[in-house]
Amino acid sequence: MSRDGTGPDAIGPADYRNLAEALPQLAWMAEPDGTIVWYNRRWYDYTGTRFDEMRDWGWRKVHHPDHVEAVTARYRAAIAAGEPWEDTFPLLGRDGHYRWFLSQALPHRDARGRILRWYGTNTDVTRTRAAEESLRRSEERFRALVEASAAVIWSTNAAGELMPPQPRWGAYTGQSEEAYQGWGWVDAVHPDDRARAADVWAECLAAARPYAVEYRLRRADGLWRDTEVRGVPVLAEDGSIREWVGLNVDITARKQAEAEVERAREAAEAANLAKSQFIANMSHELRTPLSAVIGYSEMLGEELEDLGQSELLPDLRKIETAARHLLSLINDVLDISKIEAGRMTVSAETFAVESLVEDVAAATASLVEKKHNRFETDLGPDLGEMHQDQTKVRQCLMNLVGNAAKFTENGAITLGVRRHREEGAEWLSFAVADTGIGLTEEQIGRLFERFAQGDESTTRQFGGTGLGLAITRAFCRKMGGDIAVESEAGKGSTFTIRLPARLSPQDEAEAEAEGALEPPAIPEHEEHDAVLLVDDDPAARELLQRFLEREGFRVRTAHDGRAGLTLARALKPRAILLDVEMPRMDGWAVLHAVRSDPELAGIPVIMTTVVAEQALGQALGATDYLVKPIAWDRLKGLMDRYRPQGVDARVLVVDDDADARERLRRTLARDGWTVEEAANGAAALERLDASRPNLILLDLMMPEMDGFGFLRALRARPDGDVPVVVLTAKEITDAEKASLATQADRVILKGSLSLAEIGRQLRTLYAREPDAPVPSGMQGLIDRLAAKEDAGEGRGGGG
Repeated sequence: MSRDGTGPDAIGPADYRNLAEALPQLAWMAEPDGTIVWYNRRWYDYTGTRFDEMRDWGWRKVHHPDHVEAVTARYRAAIAAGEPWEDTFPLLGRDGHYRWFLSQALPHRDARGRILRWYGTNTDVTRTRAAEESLRRSEERFRALVEASAAVIWSTNAAGELMPPQPRWGAYTGQSEEAYQGWGWVDAVHPDDRARAADVWAECLAAARPYAVEYRLRRADGLWRDTEVRGVPVLAEDGSIREWVGLNVDITARKQAEAEVERAREAAEAANLAKSQFIANMSHELRTPLSAVIGYSEMLGEELEDLGQSELLPDLRKIETAARHLLSLINDVLDISKIEAGRMTVSAETFAVESLVEDVAAATASLVEKKHNRFETDLGPDLGEMHQDQTKVRQCLMNLVGNAAKFTENGAITLGVRRHREEGAEWLSFAVADTGIGLTEEQIGRLFERFAQGDESTTRQFGGTGLGLAITRAFCRKMGGDIAVESEAGKGSTFTIRLPARLSPQDEAEAEAEGALEPPAIPEHEEHDAVLLVDDDPAARELLQRFLEREGFRVRTAHDGRAGLTLARALKPRAILLDVEMPRMDGWAVLHAVRSDPELAGIPVIMTTVVAEQALGQALGATDYLVKPIAWDRLKGLMDRYRPQGVDARVLVVDDDADARERLRRTLARDGWTVEEAANGAAALERLDASRPNLILLDLMMPEMDGFGFLRALRARPDGDVPVVVLTAKEITDAEKASLATQADRVILKGSLSLAEIGRQLRTLYAREPDAPVPSGMQGLIDRLAAKEDAGEGRGGGG
């Protein structure tokens, strides 16, 4: 015992026993021969046994049967050799489950080296062993993944250097360990890609961000392969980078497939463009003979009436009707072509829903009555206005009413319209219901397919191409809505169009701005006295304004359609000169608003544009642009405007179609015109050198020099202000519109009138003094307007 009472001799047997009982492990003691003579309380708590069960070699009872013999053998060998013992095995707990323990035993010897006791412990290592097993399996899976992966998997140190061994890298590139070690891997990258690959890698190392790049990597066989490279940093516990792991994925096949897809896409676009161009050109080739059929039919009809042989007129009218049906088919095909090519556009304007319904009812009245049907409308309250593409909405409704009239006989057709809110927005529903033949479920399934009818018998009995509904659905979806159908065979059908009341949020903002415009204050002396010029082109406005003011007109201008309409309502001008292509509210929308306003409807409107939108222009009241087949009555009325008084009225017809020239010659000669002909633009220019006509009728598509080339050459001449009326069967493209706008005059009256002709027309129409001299070239137009006045039509009409 030490002097202070703290040495080893001061600790008694009880202290050691208490220490053994406090251990977290299972503790035990054994005789020199290995016979266990004592266990601590932990042993009994875990195993649920007693000492009389465990004494001597009783511990074997709690060992797993699969392990007990091997454990016993290793234990006896350690005892016999007098060497420390260590082993790992499962022991059965009192809960009936085995847990893994690490068992360790040390011999206690006397001074002569004889073993007096064995002291041992069993430490629960179940969790540690499970973690090690999980880690081992994870490593096995990772190695298997690396071996099975088609990617080249690699790792680097924290500095980004490739360190051996890198079996996948070496196997793919053929580089040795010495070759790829450090930054040697760059040598396997394509020379053109090395600098970029190394620079990006250095940047990612410095910023500790993932590495992502593509480069070409040399394969062991010497071929260069496109690879997609990804690398990520692996962080240590303190947040520092411990290493980098990454992979190179061979994407050569994908790159080749993408290149093939791109080539196929380009080929498809080229084919689609060629198809669209073919259809556009074919429209001219098809319309040309149809123009002949319709034109000769009308001319023969007039001659038969003059000869008193009216009994032949019904057959002649059938020929004309068939030709116009073919023309309608061509127009449908052109619409489909625009839809497929993605060239279909929408143009929003604000209009009253009830007025639209009235227009549709009036336009389809003859179709409905043809089979003794009656047409009814069912309009909901407060339909209000829409801000949509009015022309397309009208065409959709006319298609549906026309279909209903075709498949219904002695029945009823009802157009119902309702306004409702849906998800915070205003919507309009147009339902066209009929009591016709109806549709089966199978027929409904293919109803909106192109060139599809209910079945073959439907086509034979009722005719049609199957394009109308496909076009209608495309229009509806383009305007933000859709179309649906409900039907029962033998009981009729109901087609319902749902459209947002406003085309888009941008349009809605513009419409609100339009409504907020305050009419400007107009001096009293300017009311009903000025000419209003509406054009978004400042140069065009300045040119026309200066010219008209020099000619004695009082001119007010507006830079867009909304401002122009507001100014027109306040000013009520003598005439409106209106461009078509303007932002926010185009000329067609303004023209429709003018014609729909009782206070403005009588004001003549002259469209100053080169846009070839004949159908829209006719629908809204614009004139002076003729599209083949020509409406002869319109042509005659137009020609009256340009007929000079007191001298020969000379017209130059420029068209490569000899039959078309002959028809025009016969028609115009009957009206007293002297007609000259030219087969193309070059020949027409030669004619102009010989003598100047009063008017030129110009086709666009001709050999040698087409109509566009002729217009450019004509407007470049000092005497090139001859009025030109375009007669074409061609679909005018955006590029050709731009060509007309830049190569011809920027501001051209529909029918290509020069500025001087516009001024003379306005001077004649609206001279302030009743006795003011009138240019002789406008006398025919004044006579026609006077006749309208006498008939009670007022100043309105086509402008």
